[in-house]
Amino acid sequence: MRFSSPTRRAAGLLAVTTIGLSTAVLSVTGVASAATDFVPPAGESFTFTTSDSDSYDVVNATSLIVPAGYCGIEWDVNAAMGGAASGPAANTEGRSLSGKTVVEAGQEYVFTLGEAGGDAKRGTPAVEAVAGDPTVVPADAVPGAGGLGGAVGGKDGVGDEVNGWGGGGGGATTISLDDEVVISVKGGAGGSDDAAHPTGGAGGGADLPATFVVGGRIADGARIDGEVFPCEVPVVITPETPVVPDPGTPSNPGTENPDGEYEQVTGAPNANWVLGVEGGLEFQLWISSLDSEDPVTGVEYTLDAGKTWKGVATENLDDFQYSGTITGLESGATYSVSFRFTTKNGVTEASETLTARTAVPGPLDVKAVAGPGAIKVSWAPPANLEGVAGYLVVGGPEGSQSSEGSIECQPTADLGTSCAMPAVPGTTYSLSVHSLDAEGETLGRSEWVTVGPVLASSVASSLPKADGTLTSNDADGKVVAGEQITISGTDFLPGSTVDLVVYSTPVKLGTATVLADGTFSATVTLPKDLTNGVHHLVASGVDVNGNPRVLVVEVTVSGGTAVLAMTGFSALPVAGAGALALIAGGGLLVVSRRRQAA
Repeated sequence: MRFSSPTRRAAGLLAVTTIGLSTAVLSVTGVASAATDFVPPAGESFTFTTSDSDSYDVVNATSLIVPAGYCGIEWDVNAAMGGAASGPAANTEGRSLSGKTVVEAGQEYVFTLGEAGGDAKRGTPAVEAVAGDPTVVPADAVPGAGGLGGAVGGKDGVGDEVNGWGGGGGGATTISLDDEVVISVKGGAGGSDDAAHPTGGAGGGADLPATFVVGGRIADGARIDGEVFPCEVPVVITPETPVVPDPGTPSNPGTENPDGEYEQVTGAPNANWVLGVEGGLEFQLWISSLDSEDPVTGVEYTLDAGKTWKGVATENLDDFQYSGTITGLESGATYSVSFRFTTKNGVTEASETLTARTAVPGPLDVKAVAGPGAIKVSWAPPANLEGVAGYLVVGGPEGSQSSEGSIECQPTADLGTSCAMPAVPGTTYSLSVHSLDAEGETLGRSEWVTVGPVLASSVASSLPKADGTLTSNDADGKVVAGEQITISGTDFLPGSTVDLVVYSTPVKLGTATVLADGTFSATVTLPKDLTNGVHHLVASGVDVNGNPRVLVVEVTVSGGTAVLAMTGFSALPVAGAGALALIAGGGLLVVSRRRQAA
């Protein structure tokens, strides 16, 4: 609700005498002297606001010290708005809560107003002149930044170039007593360009206290209003009926009632996934729609098509994601499960039914080592090998909520207990080893392990020891400085990156990506300033076990015009428009010649 003073206090109510409402606490607009304090009339309530509205006794308040003779405050707290999405979807207003609290003289309540979430922006093409012709250069889209302030700032929006970007979530508005947050209102969610929640950033903060009720949202940002009552007026703390119904959000506008207003309905959970663990099922649910007057209070599940329902503990993430584990189930058994929310006023419809098999004890003693551009993983077999036909290592960037950037590998032998997989340098990964049955279905899985960050590859300062021979398309080994040459090799880790270098003094010629069969082929351009004589072309990477692998071929250079620098190396242009030309196939076709000093 919005508070307005019974009577606007006249200038005569302003006095220099301090009786508990300090100027640093409750300032009054229109008063020239910064030392002026507001003096409430004896036995009467007074109002305050953090805004500059002239319908309150005290405006632009930053905190409040309870004066003597006052024992209760009725609060109306509104959080910051979310940011708009990059498309047509609007931002959402911050939540509003109201309620009464008992207070004591001398207590100081400090106000923190959350910032509004940032608006997302679509990329704005720029026109540049290239060789006299105007060329449109697209700019990247920008997600909305989360609003700051309150106990927790709002989250940044997310998205992609196809679906657009979500606005940032609004920051929480909070009221603190002795550095402890006692009242908090969650910021508005950022706008979303599609139905995939949460493209818009979640609002910051958590709604406190539970005795407060939802009120009408306002569109002018974060704000705190209140009315302070003398001790003669009893403070009755009971939830009230919200004055204005929740208008909904862009992704859930609600349904129109006969009065032409929109009312939301808390809907059935969206069951994202169910995963078998040892003796149980892990799950993740998302809110499909939420009525702020009928909030979610818990989660129930059924394993018998709705005949019986049982409650299960869940972790609530910003009122849109609920995660938990159903325990006490038979290991290795298959279950069909669906979920529903319990709410303040009842229960929702059931989610769709998902099927999963609980796991048996998984692989043991998992070890992971991060090397240059790859991760090596090893493990011990589970205590019970019955039904185990193979293993699969799965992983992804630490903390990731999607499959983007996921990696996996399997041993070369069916029951091998190690494998390697390419990984992005600088990234830390979480990994788990699954034991598989003959059909490739998961029987059990290990505990998750964390490894990283993955190292970046480096170029050796001197010619490395060869593990094999690199193939060149110059069968006689004679090449000309400044010309192209095609090199290829085998037995590298599929999907990994191979560095291509010419020695004596190392000059990096480029990189190539290894194909699924472990081979690579690339066309590179030799430096024009290579000295005439014997040099070595080198391809360095990792093999299928994640160990270093180096292939070398000796070439005799003619047509060179300058001596290579004695230190360092430099990147050089390659075939075509500065890119490597990757050619499938290739193999070990030539025999390494006797190496000579360059």
